[in-house]
Amino acid sequence: SCGCTTTIIDLSRRKIFVAMGSTPADAPKATRRVSPSTNASSQTYILFVVTCLFVTMTGNFLHHRLADPHNVHKHAMRQFEMNHLGGHAKVEEQKKKKQSALKLQSAVLDTGEKPPPPVHDLAGLSCSDDHGGPSDDLAKEMIYWSDIPSDDAFVSPIGANSKKRKYLTFEPDGGGFNNIRMSMETMIVMAHAMSRTLVMPPSQGMYLLRKGSGKKHFSFDDFYHLEQVGYEHAGLHVISMEEFLKTEAMTGNLFNKTTGDVAFPPNNRTNWDGTDPKPLKEYLRDVTLTPLNWTPGSCLVAFPSDDGPEHFAELDEMMKEVNANFPKVQEFINKPVPVNAPATERLREAVAGQVKQLCVYDEKMQEAPVVHFMCYHKMRVRFLTHFYSFLFFES
Repeated sequence: SCGCTTTIIDLSRRKIFVAMGSTPADAPKATRRVSPSTNASSQTYILFVVTCLFVTMTGNFLHHRLADPHNVHKHAMRQFEMNHLGGHAKVEEQKKKKQSALKLQSAVLDTGEKPPPPVHDLAGLSCSDDHGGPSDDLAKEMIYWSDIPSDDAFVSPIGANSKKRKYLTFEPDGGGFNNIRMSMETMIVMAHAMSRTLVMPPSQGMYLLRKGSGKKHFSFDDFYHLEQVGYEHAGLHVISMEEFLKTEAMTGNLFNKTTGDVAFPPNNRTNWDGTDPKPLKEYLRDVTLTPLNWTPGSCLVAFPSDDGPEHFAELDEMMKEVNANFPKVQEFINKPVPVNAPATERLREAVAGQVKQLCVYDEKMQEAPVVHFMCYHKMRVRFLTHFYSFLFFES
């Protein structure tokens, strides 16, 4: 009655049935053989369907192989291991050979001079030889490290006159590598400011980097030439955890905070590379000063201009003055405080909209032989911040 026609194609019997909306009961069945033109249309339709299925499956496969985040991550990890870890191993091998030759030469000459420096300067790194990086000419546009002689020669006035060597130990952050890097940078700056020898953690598993079939344990030396950093800066000294344990722990210079007894490392082990770091962490927490309140968001770490007790009072008075009229972030948008402004003005900008108390590197901390900074997620003890937003210097 509506004039509509429904067409059903039976491909197996090559017949076409046409059903009219108002077909009389005595009308003959509309059954006929498929004409050649209809048969061609059917084949075209089948070809179209097959093509669509092929395109869809190919698209899904390519997306899974090329664009899926998990596969992208695995591919990036493989590229990283091939381009960097292998290249770094070659550099380290060459470095050891050169240093051995220099030590042999020094022994022959017997000049009594300072041991030879590491192979290269920080500002003169080349990525083109063994790392597959850009040429040195192109790399000039990407230099992120500049040698500043006054920085290299700087020695912190805090603790510089101490007759006994003091240390800073720390636990790497448990997050991804960017968080690990931020935490490590904060430790380097604090060790420099405190005139403490920085003790680097042993190689261990790092979140995400330990996945896959390749290398499982990493140390910071796998990514940064920290020996060179220490060598080029007069006020910064860097040693390994093994050297620290041999020098201080195994000679009876570390004591349990609760009992006062001499405490040696678990099983008298000094080399913890590639082992479970948990026993070492618990040992260090027991024999060192561990400030749990030094965490981003709870306070701003403040270093006085000198190690005299009168400077602690100066910082307290400054913070009281700032809290009397606590600043808002909006006050400093497009109006940054000059780096050489008075300390109180710089402090106002540093705490604006964030924290209202200072964590001062006071006399108790300065006298501690070893200061240890732990990372424990359950206690929310992490240095998940940039050093320039967490540390304040009166001078």
